[in-house]
Amino acid sequence: MNTSQRTTGARARRLERRAARSFLPEIQALRMWAVGLVVLFHLWPSGLVKGGFVGVDAFFVISGYLITSHLIREVEATGRVRLAAFYARRARRLLPASLVVLAVCVPASLWLLPSDLWEDTSKEVLASTFYVQNLWLASKAVTYSASNDVASPVQHYWSLSTEEQFYLVWPSLILLALLVNRVTRARRPVVLTGAVLAVVAVASFWFSVAFTRTDTAAAYFVTPTRAWEFAAGALLPLLLRRYAPPGPLSVLLRYLGLGILLVSALLLSQQTPFPGAVAVWPVLGTALVILAGDCEGRDRLDVLFTNRVAQWLGDISYSVYLWHWPLIVLVPYLTGGHLRIRHKLLILGATLVLSHLSKRYVEDATRFVPRVRRSTARSLLAALGVMIVVGGAAGGMLGWTKYSERRTQEAVEASLSKPCFGASARLGRTQCPDAFTKPASVTLGKDEAPWAPIKECQPDKARAAVVCRLGGDRPRKVVALVGDSHAQQYQAPLVDLARRKGWDLHFWFRGGCPAMYARSTSFDGRGRPADYCSSWSRRVTGELRKLSPDVIVATGYGARQGFADDAVAVRGFQDVWKEWTGFSEVVVVRDQPTTLLTWMPACLAQHPGDQNACARPRAKTLIDDPMTRAARQMVGRRFAFADLSKAFCDEQRCYPVVGSVPVYLDRDHVSRTFARTLTPYLAPYLP
Repeated sequence: MNTSQRTTGARARRLERRAARSFLPEIQALRMWAVGLVVLFHLWPSGLVKGGFVGVDAFFVISGYLITSHLIREVEATGRVRLAAFYARRARRLLPASLVVLAVCVPASLWLLPSDLWEDTSKEVLASTFYVQNLWLASKAVTYSASNDVASPVQHYWSLSTEEQFYLVWPSLILLALLVNRVTRARRPVVLTGAVLAVVAVASFWFSVAFTRTDTAAAYFVTPTRAWEFAAGALLPLLLRRYAPPGPLSVLLRYLGLGILLVSALLLSQQTPFPGAVAVWPVLGTALVILAGDCEGRDRLDVLFTNRVAQWLGDISYSVYLWHWPLIVLVPYLTGGHLRIRHKLLILGATLVLSHLSKRYVEDATRFVPRVRRSTARSLLAALGVMIVVGGAAGGMLGWTKYSERRTQEAVEASLSKPCFGASARLGRTQCPDAFTKPASVTLGKDEAPWAPIKECQPDKARAAVVCRLGGDRPRKVVALVGDSHAQQYQAPLVDLARRKGWDLHFWFRGGCPAMYARSTSFDGRGRPADYCSSWSRRVTGELRKLSPDVIVATGYGARQGFADDAVAVRGFQDVWKEWTGFSEVVVVRDQPTTLLTWMPACLAQHPGDQNACARPRAKTLIDDPMTRAARQMVGRRFAFADLSKAFCDEQRCYPVVGSVPVYLDRDHVSRTFARTLTPYLAPYLP
């Protein structure tokens, strides 16, 4: 036998050996590494593995490899793909544990989360139940009002949704390949399947790179930007039919791949545009480890992959992924908001215990119920039934949230005229000595957002404005309000005034843009051009000149950055205000104290009855920003500066609850109810 024949024989034996393997310990170990990176990243997002989110990409590659291996074997054995049986297997494998976690999250969220998070959480539970969570999060990612949203206990279900959406399409593509193969009588279905996979991978990768550049937030979640990662894993079983690396090379590939995966987790971060082209590295690393296989027993450190702990962690990795995130989100509401090292270790321990129990008594127990396992129809019907039950629980949570919000709104309307309710408590200190200490009596909902619609106000698309015609045919005054979402906060008190006084209101808002002429870098991180806000301000000024209102009210987020220096910002504000004073009175409202590092509803929920724990030093939260300095220099004829800080702060601190009303909707926006109680402060500035 010559050398060529021996080489061919050795390659054939390697291929036969790889094809005959049914248990893959290296895959279990890969799952351990992947879920470990994700958990460490979520617990310590600023720690050593700042890019631990790449563990999700490793899972995508693994899933593509395993599922395609099963489908190819079925095609070769039967000549077809039984879609119903495939989806029944996926339902038995994935749904029991995921639906149990969702079912637990509903009552846990009602118990622990602040009420303003109930609506979003219920919607995300519903989206997760039916595997469209990634699409829901992508739609929110392109909405300015979602920029201050906090993570829900089920946000991590986006990756499961992405995976299931790929599996919804991928078996059908294989069926299409089989059909084409029969029509053409090529008798090479596997080759045609590989060609389809390659086309999917290339198209998805191109789209991922392009979309990540234009909208990174949405690109992170949508399935088309991730399909190539599944396809990369799916190509591996086709490659392994033709080539299996020899022992020494497989050892090299194993540790090269593992090294690439781990280095990606170390070097990437949340600031890295992702997925895009950079996702090639974790995908490549994972693929190399899978390609290496078991190294034909030549890896002297094989125990790192085959030891019982690694295999156990890989076995429970799915449950670990499901349980760890709800614990990370919910535990701070039991610990006062601070996850110290002991709390994080407790979360790790609880995750492992819950995951082991979930694997043994939920995943395995339901997957191997004989009557369900033997029947595809029973499997699918059982899955659909439980999904409907969990979805119904989420719907009930949403209904309860809406009912609570209506009750709250009724209470607010009845309390607005009371002397110690909200900011009015600071108008008479002798009557309301507990203005800053009385616990909150109002809960917040989505209707408390500054951008929530007001029924009397309708959009004017021609002018890109909102108009509230409350003065009838002959309004006594026309008032304009201009600015970003911090200006939107004052539309509710202005509407209250306009109802009583017969005014017409005209609003111009743009998220992230206070009215100013200075060029700046992006205000909200979406890559907008430097003149994005200044050009908008000039267009609005043209509309204001045509309208010639009696008063223009303006304000904006005072902590904005992105100018060459503060003097540029000061001139930018003053230039636009000077132009306005040529045809109208101008009132600039000082921005409220901003607590960027504290999401206030969560802080209040974590310190029930002790809102002083969430108070912040006045000097740090009520900053002397460029808009404030510009307004102070402008005070004079036809220009007024409204400083309402007395309603928020005493001489030392600024408070999250005033007159039993929560001040903040999130980190920096004022709740609508509190804004309405600012009406007596704002009215004297309107001539």
